[in-house]
Amino acid sequence: MMPPASNRNLSLLTCAAWLTLCWIAQGAEPTSAESLYYAGKYAEAIAELEQVDPPDATTAWLTAKSQIAIGQAAAATKTLTAAIEQKPTAHLYAQLARIQFDQGHWDAASASCKKALVLDERQPVARWTVAQLHRERGELEAAGAAYEWFVDDFNENDISDDPDQLYYAGLGAAEFARWTQNSEQFSYLVNTLFPTILKRSPQYWPARLAVAELFAEKFNLGSARSEWTKALEINSSSAELFTLKSQMDLTGYNVDLAIAAADQALAIRSDYVPALEAKAKAYLADFRPLEAIAALTKAREINDKRQATAGLLAAAYLAADGAALETSEGSSTRYGELIETQSLSNPHCGEFFASLGEGCELLRKYPYAASFYRAATERMPQLVRPHAELGMVLMRMGEEPEARAALEAAFQADPFHVRVKNTLEVLDVLANYETLETEHFLIRYDPEKDKLLAEYAARHLEDNVYAPICAALDYEPADKTLIEFFNQAKNTSGHGWFSARMVGLPYIGTVGACAGKMIALASPSSMPEKYNWGNVLRHEFVHVVNLQQTDFNIPHWFTEALAVTYETDVQPPDWKRLLAKRIAANDLFDLNSINYGFIRPRDGDDWTMAYCQAFHYAVYLKQRFGDDALTKMLAGYAESLTTDQILERTFQTPQADFERGYRDYLVTVVRDVEIKASDNDKSFAQLIRDARDQPEDADTQADAAYAYLQRKSNSSARKFAEKAIELDPSHPLGLYVMARLFLSIGDAQETLKLLEQATGDRFDRRPVALLAGLRLKQKDYQSAIELYERGAKAEPASEEWTAALVRVHLLQKDDDALLKLLPILAAQKHHDVAIRKKLATLLAARDDWRGAARWSEEAFQIDVADAQAHEINGRAEQELDHPLAAARELAVAFRLSPDRVDWGIAAAEALIAVSDEAAAREILEAVLKHSPSSAAAQQLLEQIKS
Repeated sequence: MMPPASNRNLSLLTCAAWLTLCWIAQGAEPTSAESLYYAGKYAEAIAELEQVDPPDATTAWLTAKSQIAIGQAAAATKTLTAAIEQKPTAHLYAQLARIQFDQGHWDAASASCKKALVLDERQPVARWTVAQLHRERGELEAAGAAYEWFVDDFNENDISDDPDQLYYAGLGAAEFARWTQNSEQFSYLVNTLFPTILKRSPQYWPARLAVAELFAEKFNLGSARSEWTKALEINSSSAELFTLKSQMDLTGYNVDLAIAAADQALAIRSDYVPALEAKAKAYLADFRPLEAIAALTKAREINDKRQATAGLLAAAYLAADGAALETSEGSSTRYGELIETQSLSNPHCGEFFASLGEGCELLRKYPYAASFYRAATERMPQLVRPHAELGMVLMRMGEEPEARAALEAAFQADPFHVRVKNTLEVLDVLANYETLETEHFLIRYDPEKDKLLAEYAARHLEDNVYAPICAALDYEPADKTLIEFFNQAKNTSGHGWFSARMVGLPYIGTVGACAGKMIALASPSSMPEKYNWGNVLRHEFVHVVNLQQTDFNIPHWFTEALAVTYETDVQPPDWKRLLAKRIAANDLFDLNSINYGFIRPRDGDDWTMAYCQAFHYAVYLKQRFGDDALTKMLAGYAESLTTDQILERTFQTPQADFERGYRDYLVTVVRDVEIKASDNDKSFAQLIRDARDQPEDADTQADAAYAYLQRKSNSSARKFAEKAIELDPSHPLGLYVMARLFLSIGDAQETLKLLEQATGDRFDRRPVALLAGLRLKQKDYQSAIELYERGAKAEPASEEWTAALVRVHLLQKDDDALLKLLPILAAQKHHDVAIRKKLATLLAARDDWRGAARWSEEAFQIDVADAQAHEINGRAEQELDHPLAAARELAVAFRLSPDRVDWGIAAAEALIAVSDEAAAREILEAVLKHSPSSAAAQQLLEQIKS
């Protein structure tokens, strides 16, 4: 609803309904030129209007609007000036004022507004321009009054036959509602006022745009896109619409789409400053400050007074030049000069600092963003969005008490803001969490579900992560790092809370994330499958260190390259297969595109490939430039250099040359990986066409046979397989298909005969795997082993052969072979607890207590509640003469499995040995509660009492 200034509870629904009825009764239809204008056919509208003779003020006004829409501001100014000379009207002066305002000619705009309002004191464009002039100049009280005028005017004038009048009333009311924190206005505007305009004038797409912008501002992107699409159906040539699309795309980190949408807007209207700003924001999000500076410099040439442009430009300067306000010679830097001039010219330049904060947030320079958002709220408290953004940035920095205050202020002003609402709910969940503080970390957790996880995470971080990572990267964070584990609460999964914690929205596609000063993780116990939380914490802490040591200047790909490098020694085996496939398809990322693989992957392969290539960029840097290449890259980023600048200045290598060498290096990485026919991703139709077009090619016939086999078209599969074997009697795939067909009818003898032929000199994984499986079923273990070993030798990057060999040796109970293979498989399967427990058990049986300790610890770094892993670790620590660690682990094992009386006795003995009688008594009482007749427990209790 739209309340008047004097009564914020008065509804005008009846007035809006009356307006609609009056317009319908009036039956007014827009002129042909108007229809063309609203349809985005601006050149046609201008041509139509040029036929009007003699031209009148309305003709000139609509011509100028059409000229503005295609970026012809000079021509529009000429049109309006000529018309004013003939016969001045309020419309003409108002439109001229709008052009002057958009070009930064404020005095001229102010004079034109005055002339317009002398002729018509209710002229909406003039009134709106006056309000915006006051706002940009920092005349906040006058600006507020100017916005309030629209509310009062709407309520004092029952009807209007001009949709512009009501449209600008909506804009003014929306702004006044923001300034006065009247959130009820939002519902009225999107459900009543703007829809009323569209009922009267269905072509009036600016009303659709206004609704879309209101939804987008609150991160209700589904509704925003729906309204945007409806507006685009009316006018597909609106620079304003494509600018909004750019902004929405950037919200989802679709950087390339955001740039493309901004370019579409600029192709329509090259002087549209908001489109240049949108493009610059996308460049900043992509760590391309130089391109952002170019776009914003062009915007400043059009309008050098707009605060938003200046703020973004300052952020780009900060990214390009560093954070110094002055040079070594004492003169202002580009960044420092902008801050100084904006602050001196306007003490209320809140929009400048809000825009500067947004730019820094896009660059992930969160401490700077928080500082500038604070400045924005201090200088211009009427702004709503900086409160919300400040709260979100403070959450990323782990400053939760201050974040809550900012978010509550934002929610009070705008309870429809999706991210604010979600993040406040996260804080409500965190209010019930406990905190475990160590020397370098603050760990928050659900005390009922994750107490044990927090304790072991703390120990792992202090013992295994902090010192090695800080030493390797030569940097220690100044403050303690906040870590939060999220578990299920309030009918929401732990992963849901984790996602809301990081971005204020329901889902992100990972289990852990870092914002530079804090780390959030979905608790492993809340996930469908456990994950190696030890590795994830190490990975994320690398981000904490290198983001802070570079002052948040490091690009996404390089921080991931370092994190993967230090996370684990062995990379996932599927990386090499995928890399080989992408090399063959010429579908690799380069340094200019790799960030998209992390922030906006096309699919899961893109995401995997981004991590893989980032890791190999790090390997190649060290291979080409020496072991200290990574630290030199970090030093360059800390000096605000871009990647290409570091390559040029530090390594004297142009980026293009570096990329060529990198691609050559990748070829060597995958030289032992064979690209299979199945990796070619040919469609079924293409396979069949190839077979028919190449009847004498055995490979294409076999491929077609296999394709039919997969579709259970056995008769067709047989036909093509027989053709392949006719052309090549020893063709592995053709023989394999025939073997499968005989297997399907139970002819084991013929199946084995064909598979023996198929596994001759040429290797194809399918017949080898099938024959090995059949030999295993026959308990011919040695034959199965030989076949699986052949597969492992042919495909060293595949863990499937190793896993198969492990299964055979488990059946044979061949512990020697298992001890050789299981470490290889564990390195390939980072999140497999069973492998690590088996290794620990085998090593303990051989009194290899150091190995047993290592693998049992890795096991509970995946499943901290695995009692057996703790028990093995406890025995190992006893044998290694670490009594405190032994007592701890044995006690945990018993608490997790209180029915294991023997574990309880062992734990009590270990606790007594370290003089912790109180803990020993507690465990013994638990043992006796479960097994009252336990003589050992009673004897130990007597020992403690005596």
